[in-house]
Amino acid sequence: MTSKHRIAREVHIVRRPDGPLSADDFVVAEQPLADLAPGEFLIANRLLSIDPVRRVFFANGTAPLNAGLHSFAIGQVLESRHPDYAPGEIVGHYRGLRDLAIGRGEETRKIPVGEDPLEWHMGPLGVGGFFAYVGLIEAARVRPGESVLVSSAAGSVGSLAAQLARLIGCRVVATVGSPDKQAWLTDVAGVERVIDYKRGDWRERLAAALPDGLDVYFDNVGGAQLDAALSLINPHGRVAVCGMVSTYDSVAPFSERAGAWTWRMMTSQVELKSYHVRDHQRLWPAFQRSVGDWLRSGAIRTETQVLDSLEAVPQAFVDLIAGKGLGKTVVRLS
Repeated sequence: MTSKHRIAREVHIVRRPDGPLSADDFVVAEQPLADLAPGEFLIANRLLSIDPVRRVFFANGTAPLNAGLHSFAIGQVLESRHPDYAPGEIVGHYRGLRDLAIGRGEETRKIPVGEDPLEWHMGPLGVGGFFAYVGLIEAARVRPGESVLVSSAAGSVGSLAAQLARLIGCRVVATVGSPDKQAWLTDVAGVERVIDYKRGDWRERLAAALPDGLDVYFDNVGGAQLDAALSLINPHGRVAVCGMVSTYDSVAPFSERAGAWTWRMMTSQVELKSYHVRDHQRLWPAFQRSVGDWLRSGAIRTETQVLDSLEAVPQAFVDLIAGKGLGKTVVRLS
């Protein structure tokens, strides 16, 4: 059967969320696929990545209404008219949130098929893990013996960042939003100092956990936690800005304390750096080697929440933005 006879099923957003995200903002729709052109290949997606940063694109118009959305995905090549991609190969790409996708080779990476769980390539050995690695190694230039704070530390990126900092030899403090996440980080991931930011005294507890101040803040959250980190950061401290999940569901996303941030950065020569992993691809081999070895030895632990079917995607985004996820959230397609 040629691809023009195939019908893809994909997730669409049908209205712009102007407050908390709702599953009713999405639908699953059908889209016919044309024949493959030279240089194209057909992918049957197996795993779809659910990432909180997608929420920004849903609201600001980057993701068009009533059209297919995108995320990272892992799938298997079914048909190919591309010389470098053969049927049966497993690939990672950015045409996710659908069951069938047409690839053209751009931003596509072959996934090695071996003994490693395929889910690792969605999280700790994938783009999210690379964000943690680049943020610590390149953006924050973390060094052994430094005090490192990681926010949203039970998420897919934060959990790896906290464990990497521990393995580098840093004193690690982490923040999470529930007792079960706190227990997982302490009992499974081996992070000794974990603060539940939903407790009323979390700022005092954070300051007590960092009596000598803070050298590096790996920020996944922004907002009040960034305020608190900058109030504790040492002169010449570094902030790696990986995400700002506290703002994604907010109508007024920016902190009213921006002036306080600026003053702290001016007076203490604090460096606040955003980054994107596409600019650091030279680190990919070292990242794969180091993190892969730590995963296989058990030095790094990971958690994956697996949901089934495209129909699970809308609620998966809602729950993730609401802070209900532990580790990496993926949707599995049969």
